[in-house]
Order: sequence, then structure tokens, then C-alpha cells
Amino acid sequence: MEFQQLKLFLAVADALHFGRAAQQVGMAQPHLSRAIARLEQEVGVRLFDRTSRRVVLTAAGERLREEAIALLQAERRAQEAARAAGQQRRRRLRIAYVSAALYRALPAALRSLSASTEPVEFALHEATTNEQLALIAAGEIDLGIGHPPFDTHARLASVLLANDRFDAVLPADHRLATRTTIRIEELAAEPLVLFPEAQGPALYAAIRDRCRVAGRVMQLAATAPRLHGQLSLVAAGLGIGIAPRQSRSLAVAGTVRVPIKPYPAALVLPLAAMYDPRSRHPALPPALAALRRAVTRRAGGTGDGNRAAAAR
Repeated sequence: MEFQQLKLFLAVADALHFGRAAQQVGMAQPHLSRAIARLEQEVGVRLFDRTSRRVVLTAAGERLREEAIALLQAERRAQEAARAAGQQRRRRLRIAYVSAALYRALPAALRSLSASTEPVEFALHEATTNEQLALIAAGEIDLGIGHPPFDTHARLASVLLANDRFDAVLPADHRLATRTTIRIEELAAEPLVLFPEAQGPALYAAIRDRCRVAGRVMQLAATAPRLHGQLSLVAAGLGIGIAPRQSRSLAVAGTVRVPIKPYPAALVLPLAAMYDPRSRHPALPPALAALRRAVTRRAGGTGDGNRAAAAR
């Protein structure tokens, strides 16, 4: 059994259609059908049930699909390990991140790694936490920076970097905009501008719960996936928003930030580094260390960002 056979098998297993799979791999359908037949002969079992109308995986095919994915991922990691070993002077690290990582942790870490004696090249792109988990599982990124909670397991490890708190963000002409602090009960009585629930279901639920504890049903005025968009909608007078303290450098005209006091302990924005603990990428340990230093320096050694933010 060869890796190419497994790749052809996975193409059919994903498409469940020999014609579409043949187009995807650039092969004539009869050649693909014969390749799958040879693979079935080698393993000694049928991998697909074929009828004139559909193609489905057998139980043996389902199991082989799981193992084939793991084997091809291992092949990719082996290739990358060999490539990295030959490129110690210039190492490429694939990083995905949520937008909150840009407030503090990621820029400082990138600057530190770029200035090191063994500089690192970066492949960067923004992705949700769930997208990053899938990318790590597929071996397509080396490091993710996202928001817990998520389940760790043998192929996923994480390091908590920060637990940020929020400010209330009000339209500049709002009746509460001149206050030095605002209570969560007062926020709960106002229409809110938030992120989409699917983007951060745990945090969204925490906000909804705080409204319920305050005796209110959460009023959702509008949503936007990025903080700048949320602040712009607040400036337009659609409602009140919340913004991480680490984002205080991000200002939108027509908005005012007001600290929330007393602060509800359940309302935090955790940020964590995520990676495959089996990875042997030479730049991964220094990258994790740089991220820890970035949040620790700014937080006065606490790592949660709260004291540093409160002092500003």
C-alpha cells in the first residue's frame, strides 16, 4: 500500500462519487476505479458499496479512512520535520489567530522572534477558534491563538496566555457616557451591540446570563464580527457595546469607554495558544515563550492583563 493509493481512496471517500473524485485528482474515471479495485484486493475487503445511484463507504472503508488521514498527516509532518531540520537559519511558522491576539500578544511575540539570533519566517492568517482547531488537526498550522473553552487531547495542547476583562463602550451622547463607572445591571437594561453568537458561544452565553441575573432579558440591537465594526455601530447610536481592556488603543470617534464596576467574575475573555504536542517544529517552543513574555511584561507579571489595563 502506497501513499498515492491512500490519497486516491480519500478522494473517493470524500466525494462519494467516482466521477467527481476523478476530476479532483486529474485522472480518468476508469483508471481511478481500477486503482480502488487494486487497493481493495490488497487489503482483502470491500471499501465501498457501489450501486448505479450511489457510492457509500463500508465499515472497513470508514476505518481505513480514519487511518489514511492519520497516515497522510504523519507523512506531512515527517516532510516538514526534515525540511525544518535543513532550514535552521530561517524557519517558517504557520500561525492562525483570533483578532483579540492582535491587541497585545501576537505583535510583541512576532517582533521578539524576528529579532532573535535564528529569525523566524511567518505565515499568518486570521481564523476563528473552531477553524484553528480544525487546521491544527489537519496539520495545516503550527500554532493557533484562540479563545477557550475547548477540549484538549493527545493531539491538542494549550497554554493560557491571558484572561482579559471588558469596558463598556457607549455612544458619546449617551446619558451614561459621563459616568466614571457603570454597573452591569445598567448595561443589562440597554440594547447591546455584540459579536455573532456562533463566533463566541461561551462568552455570548455569559453576557446573556449576566443580563438574566440582573433581572433583564438581553436586548440585542446589532452584531458585527470584528470589534471595530461593533464600535462603529455603537458610535451610530444603535446600542452599548463591550470591548476588551487590551483593545484600549483602538478608538472610534463618537464612543466613550467606561469601566464596569463592580466587575462580574464570570465575564472574562481568555486567550490561549494551541498546538499539536507531537510537533517537532524548531520555532514552536520559542514562539510559545515569546507569547508568554508578551503578556507577562504588559500585565506586570500576572499574565492576565487586568492590573495593567486598570492602571491605564
